[in-house]
Amino acid sequence: MKVFFAIAIAMSVVSCGVVTPKNYPPNKPFVYKTNVNLEGKFKRDEKNDIRSRLEGQLDDSIRIRTVQKFIFWHVLKNPPAYDSSNADKSVIYMRALLNSLGYFRDTITYDTTLQIVNDQYRTSVNFNVIPGKVTRLDSLSWNINHPELKSLTDSAINETFLKKGEPFAQPIISAELNRLVDLYRNNGYLRFSRDEMIGVWDTVDASLLRPTLDPLEQIQQLQELQKRRENPTADLEIRLKPNLDSSKLVKFYVGRVTVYPDFNRDTILYSKNEKLVDSLRVIYYRNYFKPRLLPENISFKYGDVYSQRNYIGTINRFNSLGAWRLVSIEQFPRINSDTVDFVIRLTPADKYSFSANVEGSFNTGTFFAGNLFGVGLNFGLQNRNFAKGSNQANTNFRFGTELNVSQGENFVQTKSVSFGHTIYFPRIIPRFKFLSEKFKEDFRTIFSFNVANTDRIDLFDLTTFNLSWGYEKAWKNKLVRLSIPNVEYAFLSERDSLIKLIDNNPSLGFIFNKGLVVSFVPSFTITWPKKNIVTSLRLNLEHSGLLAGLIRTPFFDSNLYRFVKIDVDLRKNIKINHTEFAFRFFAGTGYCFFDSSRNPTKNQSLPFFKQYFGGGPNSMRGWALRRLGPGSTVKPFKDDPLRFGDIQLELNGEFRFYLMDIAGVKFHSALYTDIGNVWFLRKFTGYPDGTFYFKNLLKELAVDVGTGLRIDFSYFILRLDYAFKVRDPSPEPVNILSQYKWFYGWSLKTLIQGQLQLGINYPF
Repeated sequence: MKVFFAIAIAMSVVSCGVVTPKNYPPNKPFVYKTNVNLEGKFKRDEKNDIRSRLEGQLDDSIRIRTVQKFIFWHVLKNPPAYDSSNADKSVIYMRALLNSLGYFRDTITYDTTLQIVNDQYRTSVNFNVIPGKVTRLDSLSWNINHPELKSLTDSAINETFLKKGEPFAQPIISAELNRLVDLYRNNGYLRFSRDEMIGVWDTVDASLLRPTLDPLEQIQQLQELQKRRENPTADLEIRLKPNLDSSKLVKFYVGRVTVYPDFNRDTILYSKNEKLVDSLRVIYYRNYFKPRLLPENISFKYGDVYSQRNYIGTINRFNSLGAWRLVSIEQFPRINSDTVDFVIRLTPADKYSFSANVEGSFNTGTFFAGNLFGVGLNFGLQNRNFAKGSNQANTNFRFGTELNVSQGENFVQTKSVSFGHTIYFPRIIPRFKFLSEKFKEDFRTIFSFNVANTDRIDLFDLTTFNLSWGYEKAWKNKLVRLSIPNVEYAFLSERDSLIKLIDNNPSLGFIFNKGLVVSFVPSFTITWPKKNIVTSLRLNLEHSGLLAGLIRTPFFDSNLYRFVKIDVDLRKNIKINHTEFAFRFFAGTGYCFFDSSRNPTKNQSLPFFKQYFGGGPNSMRGWALRRLGPGSTVKPFKDDPLRFGDIQLELNGEFRFYLMDIAGVKFHSALYTDIGNVWFLRKFTGYPDGTFYFKNLLKELAVDVGTGLRIDFSYFILRLDYAFKVRDPSPEPVNILSQYKWFYGWSLKTLIQGQLQLGINYPF
């Protein structure tokens, strides 16, 4: 909490801005600032939303525009001269906005204040807005004088945007009209539009206009009139326009569908070929695509009732496949008929694309007794139309190395090389006929193969193979993935340093060994975008040996791991002008099924390539990679350099802000803190303080704070972070006095003893 409080103070300082006018009219009043003061009883979010909309109604001649130059320094470029007529225009625009939101009894005034600085006549324009009482919907009715349209309206009445008691606002009414138009067009009425509908409303109760001589009725009418003044209401009726063109009410059916899968301006030079596929007329010039893939991506077929949803869905479907760069669907209603023909023209995208990039990282004081500088080279080749089926095939090659830039032996500490190939099929394979066509929409089948080798000098040589088959489905703001099966095999060749470590810590022998993983991996991601706030949640599960563990063979008995892993990753990003607050919470745990394997080295802990670890440029940045924990373990890192765990908890917070722009390259910075640690789930020999106990959680949380420089090159971000340990639960024995202490030994000298991290892109 102390760390978050300190960062909050720094954030408030950075957020304060100094505005410097430039190219202003000297010795004349110019608009320096505009304020919109909103009065009334509103919820905080509602008030901020209305104020933001009112600010958007300011006339261009009174609107100010600032450019951020450096941290809190802003430049006001070419401020407009103040003219009261422009303020009057702004009042008119604001009133129109309030009326559209249901406020018809508003009061809007404005005044000005003048501040003279040398030859600058800085004028602040203050708008005072009192919206008054909002008019709310009272009586609602849908008077649709057409049998089938009325039936459709009644069947979907629960989906209406109009609710009694809601504001009598233009956006809501407009949304309701659009909903009805979409409903009708999705049920065959191709030519129906908003022009065929009207909304009729009345804000006065007709009974109040009837004269009466009865004193009691007069008193009752006055009371009703007073209630209407205090809480104004409106009655609304949705109707079809009178004397409607009958052609707008024709129900259409799908006729002939023609597809040009390889259409472009050069096709006239090639001979035309035609093929009929499932009542679909396919005209092609070159053999780029298999014609049979087209029907499954078109949501309408001959004889179907016309649906705008299917029409738009087909366009979106072809655009999402990536094999085509342009998609055009023309509709041709037949004259004096209820049939509409379609012509689909698809322009292919370039089949191949190549990419290459460089990534880097820098860690100080790692377990190799030096400072490591890591460099990775990545090369990728994408085929957007693999096997002529609009399948995307990605081939990637990576080479990386870690160099010891401090004095000492073994300049090259790590070498790694990997090759991967992934194919994305834009459909579910096999077809699974028992699944509905609607459910199969937005499905992808994924085949992936990867082989990698990592050579860590004096420690081990690791070769891994990975093969997986999986599925992915996206809808709305959700994404589900399932890999079944996911097969991994790791072959580990131990070297002298690792052998000595295992001799000194026999428990490490349960972690560092070769083994087989046969798992299924489901994951679920959901994102909630809301104005300037984006929240995302990812849940991931991996279970190895569930079914494969039932197979008893010498190979499986000696190599198969049986475990379950669960991860939760929650993120929230809040953007405010040129600043951003970013938060992440991560929790993960893995459980190895005790005595589930005939090989005793496979039933004590997760394999090391599935273990959690902290530190490095993307985790606890105050610690070098794999130098944190487990728990409150105190051991010399030279004797025990590889720190892992079965449990990880981590909370990260960043305040990101703009610094400056140099030659089109943007420089940003951040203030951040990381809180977390890793633990073993079971008691582990040699790590008596490395086991997770809930009662020790707060005591064993590590904390760091830091700042950084982020250089935005548009296509990637180079990140340099510098962090300090605020609280260390697992120091080396020589620093045992610092264990659990806050800001232990901090001084000016501490400023040059932090942890430097070099990374690519944001850590979260």
